[in-house]
This record gives sequence, C-alpha cells and structure tokens, in this order.
Amino acid sequence: MTGPIYNLHNHTPFSDGALTIDELCEAHLDLDGIDVAGIGICDHLFATPTSREVSNERDYARIFGAEARQYLDEIFAARRRWEGKLRIFAGCEINWPLNKQMMPRLRELFNELKLDYVLFEFVDWAGLTQLANQARRWPCPVGLAHTDVQEAFPNTSLDQVVRTMANARIFYEANWKFHPLDQHASWFNVLPDHRVRISVGTDTHDDERCLKDLPAMFEYLDQRKLGDKLLDPPIREMESIAQSA
Repeated sequence: MTGPIYNLHNHTPFSDGALTIDELCEAHLDLDGIDVAGIGICDHLFATPTSREVSNERDYARIFGAEARQYLDEIFAARRRWEGKLRIFAGCEINWPLNKQMMPRLRELFNELKLDYVLFEFVDWAGLTQLANQARRWPCPVGLAHTDVQEAFPNTSLDQVVRTMANARIFYEANWKFHPLDQHASWFNVLPDHRVRISVGTDTHDDERCLKDLPAMFEYLDQRKLGDKLLDPPIREMESIAQSA
C-alpha cells in the first residue's frame, strides 16, 4: 500500500452508531496486522427528522443547520484529543432521495461547514448525472457510499459509469458490505485505467468486528493495483463553527 490507511465510514451515536468517536479510535488502534493512520466519522446528516417532508430551503436550514454545526464541533474536539495518534476526518453520509431537491441549499451549508468529504447513498443514474454536473462546485470531495454499481445503474455500462465519475472527480467507496470485494471484480477491474479515487469504509454501526476485515480489503485493492488511488482528503480548518455561525 503506497499511502496511509484510512477507514472513512464510521457512525457514532450522533446518528445510528453505537460507538463513540473515542471508542472507534481505540478499536482501530487495537487492530492486528494493519496500521490505521486515520478514521472518518461519517454520520447521517440532513435526514428528515419526522415523517413530514422538508419542503422549503428556510425550514431545511433551520432544522439541519444547528445540528450539523454541533456534529462538526464534536469531531473537532475529538481531533484535538487524538492529535499525534490518529487523524480524524469529518465526513457525513447523505441520503440522496431525501435531499436531492435541496442541493443548492446544501452546497451553501457546506460552504459554512468544515467537512472533509461527503458520501451520498442510494444514488440512481439520474442522481449520479446531477451530482456529476455539480461535484466540482462542492467545497470538499464527493463520493458514492456502499454502491453496487451494476445494481444501482443496471442500464448503464460500467465504462460509462466510471467515465462519468472520473470527469466529475466523484470518488468510489469500497464498502465492507461488499466484502469479499472480489464479488464485484468486474467493477474493480475497470477502475485502474481511470482517474477515480477510492475510499475504504466499514460502515461501522453497532459491531466493531467489521474492522477485522480491513487488512483483507486493503490487500485486495493493492492486488488490483488500486493502492495509489486511495483518497487522502485534506483536513480542513479546525475551528469552532457553532460559535461563529
């Protein structure tokens, strides 16, 4: 593996995870056979809190703005605690169907927030093309979370999918849900020839045993000559945003 090893998809009690940030850090440092250099906290944000739909941008910002700022402050505090031991990245996971109508407002919020990357889940082909048209206007890297490419885009060739992602600089997450990754060898076979960055994520929720598969996941990507394509997101400015908002 040519670069640092990160697991960029972990949930905490802020959304639907069971482990705190500190517990996740300890669990990664205790792993055998792999030296994890950093983890990403990637909780669900901007999800409708009730059964009603958020139908306008003002309500969207009111409901989610303070929540997102609190989330980032918690990550930044943990980043200070673990400085010199483990890098902690500030990510989030966004449900595309719930939020696709609010992309302009969401990009405005992201200009305020100091997120290092964002993962979109449940993206269909229309969604991917929309994201591709916007991705370079986002202030941080944009990626696809736990996406089975052939299932998500059944009427689109792998070549067209990978070219769309490459042109828009959308990264792809090799997710633990697909371990062993060789089940999706046809997709991983097309990636080496294209400029698509790859992240690795266990999608940790309530069971840290998934972390034990990290060595095998990274070894598979290395064997596929994808080790030099791993995403290394720059950590953005660390400051309290709850007080400055």
